[in-house]
Amino acid sequence: MHLLFLVLLYIFPCIIAQNSTVLYSIYPWLRLPPTPQLPTPVTGSSVQINNVSIWYTTYGPVGAPPLLFVHGGFGQSAYWGLQVAQLKSSYRCILMDSRGQGRSTVTSAGITYDLMASDVIGLLNYLGIQQTHLVGWSDGAIIGLNVAINYPNRLLSLFAFAANYIPAGVKDISNSIVFTTFLNRSQIEYQAINPSPNYTNLYNYLTTMWATLPNWTQQDFAKINPNLPVWIVDADHEEAIFREQPDTMSSWIPQSGELILPRTSHFAFLQDSDWFTASIARFLVEVNCSQCNSTPTSYSSATTSSFHFSLYACMYISFLLFFRLI
Repeated sequence: MHLLFLVLLYIFPCIIAQNSTVLYSIYPWLRLPPTPQLPTPVTGSSVQINNVSIWYTTYGPVGAPPLLFVHGGFGQSAYWGLQVAQLKSSYRCILMDSRGQGRSTVTSAGITYDLMASDVIGLLNYLGIQQTHLVGWSDGAIIGLNVAINYPNRLLSLFAFAANYIPAGVKDISNSIVFTTFLNRSQIEYQAINPSPNYTNLYNYLTTMWATLPNWTQQDFAKINPNLPVWIVDADHEEAIFREQPDTMSSWIPQSGELILPRTSHFAFLQDSDWFTASIARFLVEVNCSQCNSTPTSYSSATTSSFHFSLYACMYISFLLFFRLI
């Protein structure tokens, strides 16, 4: 009995230390909260686009402004559950699993950003949506930028979180326990929900793409519609993307604003979902504001865009922060 106690006394702090890094750390950027659940009921469907089966679901009033959420690599639509729960009363929220991920399938054509952007356009066409707001995380943000570059008339706005524009902009994530935990978790989720799971193929497709793509220059970003509202967003403790990436992209998109979310990482939408969702809401308020739409706005710096809050957005964020603190 005493021996068992000593063994437990030795290993228990190790278990707690590891868990604290991903669940209970005092630092939010070192946490990986549980994968959210999509609001119920989940009425997803699959549609054939570009010879693959793309899973999607929608929430909110059909006549409301469309808001498309695109997840990051190895992820799936449920990662947007906290944001959709808050925004579905005002927007027609559309979620899709990117090709080969979540509940969607892949062919020998593989996975590239061009193909995934084409899948987005195919889904919009299928749903009869000419233009949409788009919120993207990581690969989803790169897909959003790809759509903005190659399909300049299909977006109403773009909120791009944690994107890179060249492969060299990605850090070595192998030493990040938060990212490693996400990869392990997402593999289990993939095996559980994908109709024809082959994780080895998925891993090879994504890592091959990340080694070579995207590979954009300032000339590519010049193709983005100068009237498209864009926020380039990242986190101050980002473990996957070098800070130079959002800084440069925001400088290459003259009308864009740059927002760096405090005390969060590549998973800010989980680590501080209230702030992340409030940032989306504040961005969309600006986009939809008739005064902002009718009056040209000059973004002389990221600070000007990030802190020029409308009264409505300030009240909304203050409300969320207040109820988090009590």
